[in-house]
Amino acid sequence: MSEQEKLIELIKKRYPWDIYSFDKNLKPAFVSKNNEEALWKQKEKIDERNEEKHILEAESDYRSALAYVKDVISPAFMRIYPDKIKINDVFAKTFFVYAYPNYLEWNWMSPLINWDVKFDVSLFVYPIESHFIQKYLKKRLTQLYSERSINADRWLIWDPALDAQIQDVEEFRQKLARWEEKYFHLWLYITIYSDTEDKLNKIWKDVEIILAWRNVLQKQSFLRAEQWFISTGPFARDELAVYRNMSTGWISTTFPFTSSTLTHDDGILYWVNTHNNSLIIFDRYRTENANMCVFAKSWSWKSFAVKLEILRSLMVWTDVVVIDPENEYKNLINIVWWGYLNVSLNSTQRINPFDLPLWLKDQEIRPGDLLRNAVINLLGLMNLMLGKMSIDEETILEKWIIATYSLKWITLDDDNAVWKEIPVMRDLQEVLETMDWASGLVKRIDKYTNWIFAWIFSQPTNIDLQEWLQVFSVRDLDEILRPTAMYVIMNHIWNKIRSSMKKRMLVIDEAWNIMQYEDSAKFLFGLVKRARKYWLWVTTITQDVEDFLSSPQWKPIVTNSSIQLLLKQSPASIDVLQNIFKLTEQEKYILLNSAIWQGLFFAGTEHVWIQIIASPYEEEIISKVLK
Repeated sequence: MSEQEKLIELIKKRYPWDIYSFDKNLKPAFVSKNNEEALWKQKEKIDERNEEKHILEAESDYRSALAYVKDVISPAFMRIYPDKIKINDVFAKTFFVYAYPNYLEWNWMSPLINWDVKFDVSLFVYPIESHFIQKYLKKRLTQLYSERSINADRWLIWDPALDAQIQDVEEFRQKLARWEEKYFHLWLYITIYSDTEDKLNKIWKDVEIILAWRNVLQKQSFLRAEQWFISTGPFARDELAVYRNMSTGWISTTFPFTSSTLTHDDGILYWVNTHNNSLIIFDRYRTENANMCVFAKSWSWKSFAVKLEILRSLMVWTDVVVIDPENEYKNLINIVWWGYLNVSLNSTQRINPFDLPLWLKDQEIRPGDLLRNAVINLLGLMNLMLGKMSIDEETILEKWIIATYSLKWITLDDDNAVWKEIPVMRDLQEVLETMDWASGLVKRIDKYTNWIFAWIFSQPTNIDLQEWLQVFSVRDLDEILRPTAMYVIMNHIWNKIRSSMKKRMLVIDEAWNIMQYEDSAKFLFGLVKRARKYWLWVTTITQDVEDFLSSPQWKPIVTNSSIQLLLKQSPASIDVLQNIFKLTEQEKYILLNSAIWQGLFFAGTEHVWIQIIASPYEEEIISKVLK
């Protein structure tokens, strides 16, 4: 203990009824209890001075670090020529667009944006007040009418170009008056780079040809190379003001963030094309079918990518249903607020496998069609629950399933289930118990009707599949029950989907769980194959490629999915995927060495190397979900 601290302790022992304060030199100052407010004010002033001191120190550290960063990123030298500049060993030349044709097609900049050459493009768009441009157009229209009147007085030949200008000005004035169009000034500058002057001039000629093909005229900068370079840099500064007047329709054609592939007029934002940093705005319904397969190793952010798609799909009023094997989507429900079903031994929510399928309201059906579909689905379920059955056992079971329905007055002649009781698994067992030769089936069904599993598979349905977002969690189920439960859930979802035509997305996470068993794999294949007819897209996600491909149904499921998302892969599975998707060596290298948010996005024959990017708010939501 120092001498000063000993002095403080001594004072406190001698004057225990006082409150003490100490200055910066630790000299004691006695303050009575009656003057306590003055002491606290003194303490606040000291705290303010300390806080101000910390702020000044932090600002000094920031300025020092900033100066260091500038030194690091700044070039060693820059030499300015009349028509170009040289930065270290790289030449840069800037040119500007000064004339456009009378008509520009949408995405006319696509050949330039997708060109595999290093360049920078700057677009400056400034809105003009409507009343100002209306005044200008009125004056211009008067000049055009006067010119046409003078030509008529002089008996000159009719000029169709003059009439076309008059018509264009009149139409534009009407659109401005109705707020259908607005007026803008557009600046368009392009800077190209190369290691040598010869290569730089060649690139410039190529750019000139690309633009001239669209009747877009450009000129290179001269005597102001530095200002041109700054105008195309990340400074948001236009030091040249070489512009062209354009309306809203024309401005929209210059939108640069489009890809030559996988870009639609509508849809949602998926990823960023790493080749040209353009946006992939994609509508899955534009493909042959809207199904997608996602393959990635563990911790490759495949769930992040799918959750991002779910959030953006919900914003365009697409219903989403998720089969969640690891309870990863529960927090997503808490954030966007909708339905959540936890399928487990302790849950109070149940799905009856004997529910009759619903049908499209506008579709003509015959008596018995619904019951036949229910029997076929139940036979597939029984193969999962009871083990693979022989043909004789299937025949017997089919007959007595129909008999079980008939006891509830649901027959092949009248399968209208309105106001009728739907049988459960226990009812089927009671029917089979009357047959001596069916004792083997009774024993195998017994554990699903009388013991701990009875609460899951032998109870009436007490849930209704909600719109917007619905998650079915099977995490808390034992491993031996999970495939059976997922089969029942998918059947329930499929019955609901067929009852109404609406855009929906079904996400099956860890699909390899279903693919392990023949009957559930066949059901998934049938669902994927018929999904588009009912406006459904199915997304299957798996990290265990080997288990997924071990099923004979993997190939028809993949071939009936026009979209594939391949993220980072392990060396053990890359060769298998290369054979399936016919990957090039470069694509194989990308999947082995890409970052966790990068991968390949396939849509039909189009292959794009993508970067998954979310907004800060989306990332915050999904990060909470992942936690």
